[in-house]
Amino acid sequence: MNILPSISLLVISALVLFSLLQDGGTTHPAQMIIRLLILTWLGIVLAAGIRAKRLAVPVLTMRYVVLAFVGLALLATVLSPYAHPSRQWLIVIVGYAALFYLLVSFAERWEHIRRLTVVIVLMGVGEAGWAIMQGLAWNVLRPTGTFFNPNFLAGYLTVAWTILFSVAIYGYRQVPACSRRWMSPVLWWMGLGTALGGLFLAVLLTQSRGGMVVFLAGSIFVLTARYRWKLAGGCVAVVVLLGLVVPTPIRDRVLAEHQQNPVSYARWQMWQGAVAQMVDHPLGIGLGLYQYTFPLYAFPVDGEISRFGKVAQTPHNDYLQMGVEMGPGAILVFGIGIVLLLRELRQVLQSRLRRWQRSLIVGAGGGAIALLIHAMLDSSLRESALATLLVLCGALIVSAARLAQRRTDNVSVIPIHSRWAWGIGAACLVLVAGAEVTRMGVAWMKFDRASRQAMAGETDAAIEGLKTAAALDPGKALYHHGLGSVYARAFEASRDKQAFQLAYAEFKRAIELNPLDSRLLGLLGQLYVSASQVSAAPAASDDQQNVWLRAAVQVYERAIRLAPFSAMYRYEQARLYWMLGERSEAERRAAEAENLEPNFLPARALLARLWIEKGQVDQARGQLREILARQARYKEWSKTSLDQAFLNVDVAPLRAAIGEKAVAG
Repeated sequence: MNILPSISLLVISALVLFSLLQDGGTTHPAQMIIRLLILTWLGIVLAAGIRAKRLAVPVLTMRYVVLAFVGLALLATVLSPYAHPSRQWLIVIVGYAALFYLLVSFAERWEHIRRLTVVIVLMGVGEAGWAIMQGLAWNVLRPTGTFFNPNFLAGYLTVAWTILFSVAIYGYRQVPACSRRWMSPVLWWMGLGTALGGLFLAVLLTQSRGGMVVFLAGSIFVLTARYRWKLAGGCVAVVVLLGLVVPTPIRDRVLAEHQQNPVSYARWQMWQGAVAQMVDHPLGIGLGLYQYTFPLYAFPVDGEISRFGKVAQTPHNDYLQMGVEMGPGAILVFGIGIVLLLRELRQVLQSRLRRWQRSLIVGAGGGAIALLIHAMLDSSLRESALATLLVLCGALIVSAARLAQRRTDNVSVIPIHSRWAWGIGAACLVLVAGAEVTRMGVAWMKFDRASRQAMAGETDAAIEGLKTAAALDPGKALYHHGLGSVYARAFEASRDKQAFQLAYAEFKRAIELNPLDSRLLGLLGQLYVSASQVSAAPAASDDQQNVWLRAAVQVYERAIRLAPFSAMYRYEQARLYWMLGERSEAERRAAEAENLEPNFLPARALLARLWIEKGQVDQARGQLREILARQARYKEWSKTSLDQAFLNVDVAPLRAAIGEKAVAG
């Protein structure tokens, strides 16, 4: 029992460290490690409690809120049309709830709180140093640290900033005596100033507009808690004025972003779409499914080559996303939790504290508020490192309130009468959960390696790897999607009917698992088109070809219902109708594609061919001029692969066909 705090601190430190690695903890291996660390810590605590014949669970004011939120997540998982990602996110939410209780149970003394804040600051300063190295030494335009997104790095750095900033404004005297013995005031201030300067510079280098907003919000809270509103408001006004006058990377990006990136200010449309989804699905669409339902609520982005080309994985607002996926009730429950947390923060700041204690809680409170505000501007809490940090800050506030009001003995004690029964039950719980987490993590690593092998042309090795991934985690549609794609490419190359059957079976399985993803239907449609091109017996070839083409038409019709703003699906359907000889339907679908995406030149080229067949040469010639004009307009643009697909049309055959028709006419 005496070594339990040391073990807990070691696990917490490892958890904070691993949550930063590999794109901020968003990769599957990092997720596996994070979950296993939480399970390991839970197992250690359970073992200690069983040994002591009592399990003590802190009684928290927000216990019913935590329970209600987990209950809503469970309901959203049960009702989910695609169970696998919903189960994954349910595990994440339950893991965060367990982590919150474990942290509160650990922080039973102010020394524990101090150590946890030291861990946060050290990781933040390390991230700042790495970001500065990326920006100044390697000339990275927007450093990301160990994150995949510079905006999330700015949010993480803000928490370390608020803690150090709070320590700084409370002064050297607030440092515990044990720390002052070996550090002179000059050395202490130099180190603190260097760390604060590094954090501030790193936030500037990220050029994150949302990051700067939450940076100011955290700083305002710290200044207000120390000096009240007037001085805090004056300081912030000066900082904002300097930010507008003094050239900085963030100022330059704010001024130029709306011209360089039309999508950058499209959050309002995303939020409107999220509200519409909540109205249509009051119980939620299912955890983790926003990216699959977004195409039904997509909006055009004028100024882009592809107006509907970007599929938002999130609505860039965590509160709206939880409302979409879990129902509006989740926003209410989470909001109540925020109110209770802020009440705990106010109570602890109104208590009699030493200056060093107050500085730590003010810093943690400012960090929590900054993260909560950041969640309104971006889907930052989907980032494991930031979500873990918010849980940690919240636990520090709750633990400090319990310590300040002497409520640490307010626990619910569960007596243990049979160590063997409890030990076996706890071991089974931890081991089964650990095996489940490991199974999903290993399956992803197998899939990731097999995907790289498929891209390198190692088809046999890729198939074996994908089979293993699908066997380990059969409920994930992506693995069947990947395996079906490899078989489909093999069928296109060899025309082997067995490869077709295998690809068909995998695509059908993926669609059954995830009926919301239109891309799976698009792949099945392509498979049918490939099958229609396979040579058959002369007497039956036309009929068999028409059967496959009709099947492809029906599949694309289903895809259009899932993604009604996709010009690509309507164009593919137009081509199929053309091949079937139904010219009027082909013209209608091609015109729909053109109206949705005026820069989708393959649809324009198909319309021109159809008009040539009808003898409408002047209309076809006008369409050819429009194609050439749009290709010239976007010639110097930096284009994505999707943009290239929109503009890539060979006009030589079309020009020749128009010339021949004009001569003949």
